[in-house]
Amino acid sequence: MKKETRGRNMEVKVEKERIEFKKLMLQNPNYFGTLPKSPFKTVKKIVGNTTYEELTCVGFNPNLNMLEATVQVKLPHGYGGNLCQPGTTEYVRFFIDYGDGWENAGLVAFNAHDIPNANDCAGKPNKPLTYVVTLPIEPHRDYCGNPVLPNVRAILSWEAEPPDDDPDWPMVWGNTLERHIQIKPRLWLLADVVKVIGIALKQEVKLPPIFEEVEPCPIPQPEPPPLELPDLVKLYTTPAGTKMQVGKIAVEPHRFGFNDIQAHLAVGAVNPQIVSKMIAKWDAVGLDWSAAVEALQATSGNVSYEELDCLGLDYNLEWLLAAFHIKKPSGYSGDLCKKGSKEYIAFWADWDDTCEWTYLDTVEVSVYDIASMPADGLHYTAILPVDLRSHRQPCNKPKIARVRAVLSWNTPPSTTDPNDVPYWGNRLDTHVQIKPGKPWELMAQISILGGIGIGDINTASNGMTKPNAKFAVWSTPADPWGTHLRECPFGGLVIAHAPPNVGFKYCIEVREFGSSNVLTITNKIWVVDMYGNGSYHNADPVTGLFDYLDVTQNVLNKLVEWSTSGDGLWEIRLRLYNNAGTLNLDNTPWYRIRLDNTVPTAEITIDGGACDKYAPGAVITGKFVARDLHFGHFRLDTLPASMSPPSPTTGTIFPVSSGESQTALAGNAWKLDTKTMVACGYVVRVRVWDRTIRNSERRHNRNVDDKGFCLLEED
Repeated sequence: MKKETRGRNMEVKVEKERIEFKKLMLQNPNYFGTLPKSPFKTVKKIVGNTTYEELTCVGFNPNLNMLEATVQVKLPHGYGGNLCQPGTTEYVRFFIDYGDGWENAGLVAFNAHDIPNANDCAGKPNKPLTYVVTLPIEPHRDYCGNPVLPNVRAILSWEAEPPDDDPDWPMVWGNTLERHIQIKPRLWLLADVVKVIGIALKQEVKLPPIFEEVEPCPIPQPEPPPLELPDLVKLYTTPAGTKMQVGKIAVEPHRFGFNDIQAHLAVGAVNPQIVSKMIAKWDAVGLDWSAAVEALQATSGNVSYEELDCLGLDYNLEWLLAAFHIKKPSGYSGDLCKKGSKEYIAFWADWDDTCEWTYLDTVEVSVYDIASMPADGLHYTAILPVDLRSHRQPCNKPKIARVRAVLSWNTPPSTTDPNDVPYWGNRLDTHVQIKPGKPWELMAQISILGGIGIGDINTASNGMTKPNAKFAVWSTPADPWGTHLRECPFGGLVIAHAPPNVGFKYCIEVREFGSSNVLTITNKIWVVDMYGNGSYHNADPVTGLFDYLDVTQNVLNKLVEWSTSGDGLWEIRLRLYNNAGTLNLDNTPWYRIRLDNTVPTAEITIDGGACDKYAPGAVITGKFVARDLHFGHFRLDTLPASMSPPSPTTGTIFPVSSGESQTALAGNAWKLDTKTMVACGYVVRVRVWDRTIRNSERRHNRNVDDKGFCLLEED
């Protein structure tokens, strides 16, 4: 049995249940007792074991609409081999609940490896290593007067994918964590204005019919100004002799008056005249300036309002992420319809373990007063993209770095002193692992094509993904069905990504395989900066060259968006130019890519004929066709779903390898036993997906067909 060394003197065995996990699950799916109703006998009960890995934070970045989960990898062994070996997979499935029950939000993953224990330059152990996974979502929104605060559940599972339909799924290795998040409000609509006016008047307000068509139209608004001191006093204090309103939370003057005080503490010299005016300003609203100044100067690292909880590195995207949460419903300078306040997070790094911190950048996240604050607070994530190419090392030399984040409310932390303690906020250090590889050198490069890493594509042969290929950003299988061994083509919008060679230019060329007709892709691309601000990036209209953008301006390092059509084998390459655009410095090879934009064949028939009538309890039969050159998956079901009817059954085997189990040309048989169904009109449906990676995402070409029938009342 394999052993691990923890420290210098302690040896810990990696148990059989970890080493042989997949084998044991294949032999007995209830080996660990995670299937309570299974006929298989539990051999060793293990549910939610966090010895090796643990989910520690869940958060959300409202600007980028990005869910985040932080995972600590705790031990040096138990992850399937070192960085030169395949390692193992840590999966995280997100669910989100807006109040009507859990909805699947998506699956992400990262690769974990055996990395020896060591102490850093400060004498601290390098474990746990902190990894982060991120998932973009399209959240439900409302206007600022109605905060959207969904609950998010994340399920961490080692080497077993959490299913998309079971938010209570019991994992063997891993754990579950829930946190509430805040969605960024949408723009006001005319309908919102009418609603608010009605509430103020305590009566229903209706627009004249001529305006009904524009009720759903957004109304652009200017950025709200910050609240002045008198407004903050009204918001956060209760006049003497009055009873505090139920649910209203008092906020200390040195908190809500922080901006006034900090502005004077930060200046080099004190101006008595200006200070006198400030004292008079505070006196006018019944506040004691001197007491507030004294209270603030006694404040250091206060985490009663906000606290930094987790810090880590997204192994797939190479973003630093800091997760923090706000704890109180008040104290953030106004609600979502006001300007609110800022949480500033300064990031530092010691990439080379020298005990010298290097300042990277400061990120800001807006926070607000929210009266309906959940009991666990609201959980946010600050994101800083970083370029780590110059810090890479070979796989036989794991590169572990120290990183630090400093959280400070309403004033940026120091950019020169990594040890400076903010008034409101805290500091957090952790260790992260940098992906192995060659150190940076100037070269033409495409890292990701159609969502898949170049190394996972047969770019020199058939242009398909390799068996077991994964999406570069999410580490989930390109072929999501069966054993993930089938090769996949590409279609729709094929996006190319690569780290930026800032200060240089590039162009992307494509051609059909065997053709000498080369096309330069010059259409504008949509890029997003680290604050979620989107803009178009244009090629030079004369040369067709693009400028490389810094990763903070283009967080996904997007190079080109190629709108494909038709089927067949194509080739793509990148050409690198100097900043003047006059000298071609380097080219990538011509990478082959297989296109498949044709939807699958989907047909379903009923032996008795469509729209036929049947007696209750009848067994209805028919045939269905589910076929494609790159067949993926099919599903049979019965509608309406609200009636909970059984689905048709078939003997067709689910495809597990090359797709040979798709239906015959003439179709395969299906049957539906109606004995549990009530009299009604029904529809049987077949849905078919191919394996094409469409639009560089986890989407596929699909098709659908359906036929209806009636179940009659009993005579």
